[in-house]
Amino acid sequence: MDTVNFQSLNLVRDELVATIEEAARNLERFVSSQEDGEALQACVDSVAQIVGTLKLIEFRGAELLAQELLLGAKEITPGNNGPKFERCLEVISSTFFVLSRYLEYVQQTERKVPVLLIPQINELRKLRGEVVYPECHFFQVDLSESPSLPVCDRLEVDGAELTSAVRRIRHMYQIGLLGFIRESQVKNSIAMMRRGLKRLRRISGNDKPLALLWWLADVTLEAMSAQTMEIIETRKMLFGRLDRIVKQVEQNGMKAFEANPPKGLIKELVYLVALSTSDSEDVKSISSVYGLDRFSYTDHDLAGERDLLNGPSAHTVSSLASVLQTELTNTKKVLEGASQSSIQRIDDLDSFLATLQKVAEILAIVGLVSASNTLKNELKRIEGWRDEDEIELSEMDEVANTLLYLESTVSAIETTKLSDEKLQMANKVAQQEVIASGELADAKRIVLSESEAGISLAKRALSSFSDSDFDTGHIRNIAKTLNTVRGGLLMLKCDRAAAVLDRCSAFVDEILMDQDTQPGLKEMLETFADSIISVEYYLNSATASLHMDESVLKLAEESLEALGYPVLDEEQME
Repeated sequence: MDTVNFQSLNLVRDELVATIEEAARNLERFVSSQEDGEALQACVDSVAQIVGTLKLIEFRGAELLAQELLLGAKEITPGNNGPKFERCLEVISSTFFVLSRYLEYVQQTERKVPVLLIPQINELRKLRGEVVYPECHFFQVDLSESPSLPVCDRLEVDGAELTSAVRRIRHMYQIGLLGFIRESQVKNSIAMMRRGLKRLRRISGNDKPLALLWWLADVTLEAMSAQTMEIIETRKMLFGRLDRIVKQVEQNGMKAFEANPPKGLIKELVYLVALSTSDSEDVKSISSVYGLDRFSYTDHDLAGERDLLNGPSAHTVSSLASVLQTELTNTKKVLEGASQSSIQRIDDLDSFLATLQKVAEILAIVGLVSASNTLKNELKRIEGWRDEDEIELSEMDEVANTLLYLESTVSAIETTKLSDEKLQMANKVAQQEVIASGELADAKRIVLSESEAGISLAKRALSSFSDSDFDTGHIRNIAKTLNTVRGGLLMLKCDRAAAVLDRCSAFVDEILMDQDTQPGLKEMLETFADSIISVEYYLNSATASLHMDESVLKLAEESLEALGYPVLDEEQME
């Protein structure tokens, strides 16, 4: 975090804001005609002045944003229309807004947090096809020392066996990564990624350079999951780049473990560890070696402050809701008056339409997109009233019902201060309620819940079996449990998952319950656990409509095949 020279900022703030507003006005003038080269040049000149001022007062994050803004503005060419041109104007216009809000934010909080500007900086860099900056761009850390890695139980594999093992591990990591990127089943997705990273570390041991990367990524994911840290674009990209390194290991074998981990990746992981508020021993070790201090803000703080920079504040939303209530009340009175008059007409239809159009726009701003679209559809109906001498009462009733719906929705904003997530849920509530109301759907959910419980029970039993040096007493009932779950899945018509559990049950009976300990049983047990976890992930992927992601079962099938228990298709089973 940078210190703030408030004396310098106070001296130039009014001039800065005025220059930003002037640049924005000149851009608007250019957009209006798109041939006004003078307006565009005036905009560019104003942005250059902003860059100079911010550089003078050493406002690092804001200066970099302004520099990117200047480069973006110079890319605009009069008369050059098209989607890319429109996108460029949109990003540049929003940057003026973000820059002004950031200056306001710094004065209010008395601190600079330049990381808040990274998303907007990257939007500008994308316009020019430049590589985006990582979230840790403004973070300073000395990476010359590395922490001592905790001891791990090494897994000895080589040659074709190594290639096969890494391929399965990468598939496991990718399944978790896909859920992570989609922000679906986040905790389970992170658990799947961590399982893959732990397995890679066991293969590389502590004496290979890449071991640091696997361990650090594992600790970072653990902290992110424990602290429910936000999954933003830069973090998705970070763990996506990690997958590319796993791919190199898959392609090049053991020699790939000798490569030094990229410093950029290490820095990003260390930054996320520093941002977390985790007190785990691993985090303490990392903090000690790299000399990390606690930030004055948390990841949760950053998420809220990013929203403040890019959208209306809670106060603004509340104020807009109050305006909406007033406008809706007035339009209801106009409609009621028209319905009770001898001639059912609205005297000033243009004003009535203009008011409702404004309401539709405000609804969209506060996040009620569905309500906004509903009103816009009604506007089309009302437009048709121009050509009618008298409006049908049934038509007025339809519009009145829509206004009542909107009034109730707006009231929810004022009374409950809905979050973005809740607003999105409000827009989809009708669909979800229809799904939830079906008795058949409820019955299926009960079966699904019981199946999840059965898989959890099997996992605990396998863990106890491993910890007890393979005492079969702990897994005596596993095959029965798995077959019970399999029956439930067949009821749900999840035939592929049921086939996986059929082979899992056979492996338990024929291998794990064998009193003569099998060679390499520990490694076999880990591979088998992969298949069980894959089924668990599959069950947890159930949507509101009970649709599940079958692609994750491929990991279970690969694991069982590696154990010599390939999943049979229906013909083979018969």
